[in-house]
Amino acid sequence: MPDWFERLKNAIEADGIAVLVTVVAVSGSVPREVGASLVVSRSGISGTIGGGNLEHKCEQEARRLLNGEFERESSGDSTARYKKFSLGPSLGQCCGGRVELLFESVSAKTPWVSELLRSKAITRSLGEDASYWLCRSRDCSVARILSAVDLEKIKPVSGVDRGIDLQTSSASVVLDAENSRWLCQPLSELRREVWVHGAGHVGQAVVSQLILLDCRVTLLDHRDEWLQLQPDLAINRILTEPTDHDVLSCSAMGRSEVGNPEKAAHVVMTHSHALDFNICLDLLNSAKFDWLGLIGSATKRNTFIKRLQQRGISQTSIDRLHCPIGNLTLQSSKPEVIALSLAAELMLHWQSTSSTC
Repeated sequence: MPDWFERLKNAIEADGIAVLVTVVAVSGSVPREVGASLVVSRSGISGTIGGGNLEHKCEQEARRLLNGEFERESSGDSTARYKKFSLGPSLGQCCGGRVELLFESVSAKTPWVSELLRSKAITRSLGEDASYWLCRSRDCSVARILSAVDLEKIKPVSGVDRGIDLQTSSASVVLDAENSRWLCQPLSELRREVWVHGAGHVGQAVVSQLILLDCRVTLLDHRDEWLQLQPDLAINRILTEPTDHDVLSCSAMGRSEVGNPEKAAHVVMTHSHALDFNICLDLLNSAKFDWLGLIGSATKRNTFIKRLQQRGISQTSIDRLHCPIGNLTLQSSKPEVIALSLAAELMLHWQSTSSTC
């Protein structure tokens, strides 16, 4: 389930009711995209629609709705409210754009929430390659779960947003055949996988940074005590053999709780150059990975390239090896700086393939 629904569900479980604030339309320069959301409950707030005075005003509006200070719209029992904001002098912001926001007072009995809770087990069983969307009517009284195929048959609202983009799985506002307006949001969020080979000081910093990007991280090392240095991090841990780090053997565990190495970005930074080389060789031979980075200097790269050529690896495959990793203008060997630089490089790679973490 997407993060915004998990946050909403947690708020409802804690307080019984919450207000969901969702960006449904944007124009000009704005801080967040359609689908960005803020959950406001009596216990607090979670998520963000951009921060600043806009978010402060929205929190105030949400609390008014939460406290029953609004009368219900004339369209039945809907608790949906729409409000437009200009990000100019009236808000003390200089973005210059406009946003339309949907304010919803929801509970477990709200039709679309109960529909989604009922369907949660179904959507989870659809698998990582399935693409399903939650589509809510304008007054949020009706909810439908549509496949990507069904969703493509609905046209975007002209002038409201860029429309459905199934490749990037972003939320959109669309019109159906009866010209009814629907807010459509993906039920599965793409989480990029990263396998970090080596749990040393730099590896520890890298996994800490990648978790902030909501990546699915797998850490591999033959030293169990190093794998467990950050027990609170929600990462996968694989204990390997000291001299045998066969990544491909993990393919049998693909699509399981440890992830799938064939769809992952791999960052190689073990305690041994020989082991680093074997991992790179295995991956390049298989050609089954998303991205491959190797920690080290230009000299290490040149040495590895010569050895890979001797092993018969094509130049096309060798060109997929990124070494040194990160932004070389950041001349620092501190693990935290390397981790930040690597994260930026991975984000650029994912952006170039039309998706992020």
